[in-house]
Amino acid sequence: MRIQEIMGILREYFLLALLALIVLGIIIFIGYFIVYRKLFKGKKGIPINKLFFGGLFIGYIIMVIGVTFLNRGPSFQGGMNLSLFSTYKEAWHNFSIRHWQFVILNIIMFVPFGILFPLLHSRFQRAIWAIGAALLFTISIESIQLVTAYGNFVLDDLFNNLLGAIIGYGIIIGLITLKSKGIIHSVKYFTPLFLVVISFVSIFTYYHFKEFGNLSIVPLYKANMSEAKITVDKDLNDNGTEVSIYKAPSYTKTAADEFVVDFFEKKNVDSSNMDVIYYQHEGVYWIREGSSHNIWFNFLDGSYSYSDFSYFDEDIELKDVDEEILLENLIQLGIHIPQDASFQKNDTGSYEWIVDKKLIENQLIDGNLGVSYYNDDTVKVIDNQLITYEKVRDVQIKSEQEAYKEILEGNFQHYSENKMIESIHIHRVELTYRLDSKGYYQPVYAFYSTVNGIEHIILIPAM
Repeated sequence: MRIQEIMGILREYFLLALLALIVLGIIIFIGYFIVYRKLFKGKKGIPINKLFFGGLFIGYIIMVIGVTFLNRGPSFQGGMNLSLFSTYKEAWHNFSIRHWQFVILNIIMFVPFGILFPLLHSRFQRAIWAIGAALLFTISIESIQLVTAYGNFVLDDLFNNLLGAIIGYGIIIGLITLKSKGIIHSVKYFTPLFLVVISFVSIFTYYHFKEFGNLSIVPLYKANMSEAKITVDKDLNDNGTEVSIYKAPSYTKTAADEFVVDFFEKKNVDSSNMDVIYYQHEGVYWIREGSSHNIWFNFLDGSYSYSDFSYFDEDIELKDVDEEILLENLIQLGIHIPQDASFQKNDTGSYEWIVDKKLIENQLIDGNLGVSYYNDDTVKVIDNQLITYEKVRDVQIKSEQEAYKEILEGNFQHYSENKMIESIHIHRVELTYRLDSKGYYQPVYAFYSTVNGIEHIILIPAM
């Protein structure tokens, strides 16, 4: 989620909270000044500080409810994830801003709770009251999400919310203690904040300095192999070996912009009014004047998908054509297909070239490129996943037997309701590659298998 989107959500529910507080203020004014003071001749005053902090707390609660319920529809399946730290593992293996946002924002969301709740009453300045109330609130949110299908019950959400409340509580009590007893007595209350900041800084620093990125194929939790029956059709090699690791042609945002502008020029499309939406690893480019054009561009490896939406126009239909004509069209766009690429027709007007790990000196060409050709003799759809990787160096990899042991221990991705594996039949195994979070093409073992009666490829990192 981009910063603009986050700010938009906060702005929307801040206005909702403000409106609710105005209505509540009017009700309190009528109740206190007209009913209590005038009609009942009441003499008690309302503490301004409690009224102020109470209003802030109510506004905050409304914003949390808006973000956790009103911002989404009942589109979830009412699932539960009781695997602690699974969201941290997912964020680490993918190492994307979106995944880390999910973790960090869940912590930040409850910091105001920890700050504001102790200010409502001196009794609430005891840790058991503040942290207990935060725990009750986050459990209520997760439980209602589960029951209403407005979300899933996620144990990590409880942990992160509670951690945020503890940080907030430490901040406010630390400030109160600093004012009354001095800095020495207050330092301990800021410990949760310091520890969390140090932890995240350490994680991101370690990732920055490690040579290669992380692989998203690493499982978040182990499969249950206690009753699994495993059969293998071939003998597995027990000797490790050296293979090459490669680097994808990663792009900066500026380089990606230049590529896209050049691509549109070759398509004779005016890109002067081009709209661009940037994500961490992707750019989305739109030409909306006249016939709409769109490119999704991956910064990590230079792959992209192009669409000319004039294919929705009347009388425009898919058309079969010879490979030579397709190649001429692609050459005009600066796309060159290796001569020995495998060519196939998928459907009317829909074609694909496949290159399977072709080595040319220190380069590895791998992937596929799909196109759709139409009866106005133009290519309107291109999905270019055909990448040329540059060799980085040779690395030592584990043997097939060592990778197989990972399977025996349940260290592989397989999604099922109970995580139970009943049977695995391994037909064959081959060494392939997957792109990591830093744009390196890492060696991976692919076990072509039948898992619980369903065809499945089990991927195990080879390094």
